[in-house]
Amino acid sequence: MKKLDKLILKSFIGPFVITFLVAVFILLLVYMMKYFDDFIGKNIGFATLGELMGYFSINQMPMALPLAVLISSLMTYGKLGEHFELTAIKGSGISLIRIILPAFVFCVMLAIGAFVLNDRVVPTANLRAFSLLYDIKQTKPALDLREGQFYSGIPKYSIKIDKKYPDGISIKNIVIYDHTEGNGNKRVIIADSCRMYSFMGDRYLKMDLFNGNHYIEEEKKKSGRKKKDEVPQFVRTKFANMDLVFSLASFDLNDTDESLFADNRYMKGITELTESIDSMGHSMVDSKVKVYGSVASSYKYHLAGYLEPPSDLLNRKEYLDSLKETRKQIKSDTTRKMNDDGSAQLGREDKVVENIKADSGRSYASRAKEEHVVSFLENKNRSTETREQQKRKKEKKEKYDSLFISEDSLILVVKQQMDSLYMRPEQRDQVLSRAVGNARNIKSTLNSSVLRMKGLSVSYDSHVVEKYKKYAQAFSCIVMFLIGAPLGAIIKKGGLGVPIIISIFFYIIFFVLTSMGDKWAKSGVVDGLYAAWMANAVLFPIGVFFLKQARKDAKIFDADFYNVWIDKVKMWWVARMAKKQTT
Repeated sequence: MKKLDKLILKSFIGPFVITFLVAVFILLLVYMMKYFDDFIGKNIGFATLGELMGYFSINQMPMALPLAVLISSLMTYGKLGEHFELTAIKGSGISLIRIILPAFVFCVMLAIGAFVLNDRVVPTANLRAFSLLYDIKQTKPALDLREGQFYSGIPKYSIKIDKKYPDGISIKNIVIYDHTEGNGNKRVIIADSCRMYSFMGDRYLKMDLFNGNHYIEEEKKKSGRKKKDEVPQFVRTKFANMDLVFSLASFDLNDTDESLFADNRYMKGITELTESIDSMGHSMVDSKVKVYGSVASSYKYHLAGYLEPPSDLLNRKEYLDSLKETRKQIKSDTTRKMNDDGSAQLGREDKVVENIKADSGRSYASRAKEEHVVSFLENKNRSTETREQQKRKKEKKEKYDSLFISEDSLILVVKQQMDSLYMRPEQRDQVLSRAVGNARNIKSTLNSSVLRMKGLSVSYDSHVVEKYKKYAQAFSCIVMFLIGAPLGAIIKKGGLGVPIIISIFFYIIFFVLTSMGDKWAKSGVVDGLYAAWMANAVLFPIGVFFLKQARKDAKIFDADFYNVWIDKVKMWWVARMAKKQTT
């Protein structure tokens, strides 16, 4: 059996390595085509381009592994079946499950490695790749002066030439606008010829100008005149030869701080994604609760300045706030202690969380409402209170703390205050104008809150689907093997012809379902968990079906297999018609 296992693994690993490298190369080319325009004319060098392609190659490995497993398994078991080796092995009493077991174990280990790669290596590679890509995008194209066109690639200068000779050095009729002072086109240099060349490793550009003029427009203020009466002064300097030196530092490839890109979901592992999901979920709950407060504060007459959010939303907010504080406290405690008491700290966290859930006191909603009533009575009409009233209220603070005021009484107090606005008819227009302004502010506040919550929701769903994709892409290696190995044993065709065609067909299904899941998850149509596993959920039953048919040596791809079923249907139909005629 060990020789058989070695034979299967040797037959599988060779095609797998080749197809994996080819798949990575093809996916890399397709991916790099999106950024092809960003490389043209940048003169970034082969080293930088090779580094970028290396990072993007790691990015494409999780998608290339399933395709490589599918093609190699089809080729391996198709070749064994084509050369009747599979038939000979089965004839010796070894089942198909035992035959595919060595390669299956290899694929399971490969899936574990793919998960580690997707969780640890790919985020780091993405961070460096996209930061390097950003630097390339920000890099200016190489110096390219074109005849009859203004060139603004050199900072604070605009250059136009009439003719550029084939040697790349000599230029005829050049105009240079100097914007270093930042006051418009008030400094102009015109020359009838120029020689241009770089030096010090292309760090600087030197222009030798011949037979030209230097025009300067300056502001001159005469004594006793105001600034608006300033008279411009024009200065013209004629020269036979002038040397200009420009720094080409802006054409260099700069290194951007990678931490600026670290917040993107593609640069995070599962731990970081989980923390981001928890944080965004907390922010979404806070935003929903604040909407009720912002709306109710503008309707004091009808809502008494308080609109109670749903109890489940408030309880969720209380739970998340308490859990956040608990985790923060535990994190600070664990930094001062050794790792050996980590389990005790986790037990403490679970205990605190259970105490939060089992709180037998008043609900969060009732406490919030009472706190709002007290704060409203303490702060109402503070600007018009006299010292005597403030003193009286201070003396009665304990009374207010223990006083229970119903919602109807609070609304009555607010109505009495607002009714005073209608005592004078001349204030009606002012009140109506204020009401229109408040309505517009409320609408603007609600729109901004809705947009913010939509943005948080999209970001939340994107992080969720990205988290579960790391598991799903690793498991897809096993799914593709369950499709490829039995299918190769059924079709009994090795080589690159039929396996490549079948592999492309199934991989297109896998790729389309994965892309659809991403879009549906980001739009909120499907939960991120289901979206990430949708492709595996569709293809896994197909693999099980092929495995079942391969164990029975079914000829599902032979015409005779379907002819038998067609003949059975014809016989059944003939028998039925004959029965009808006899009756």
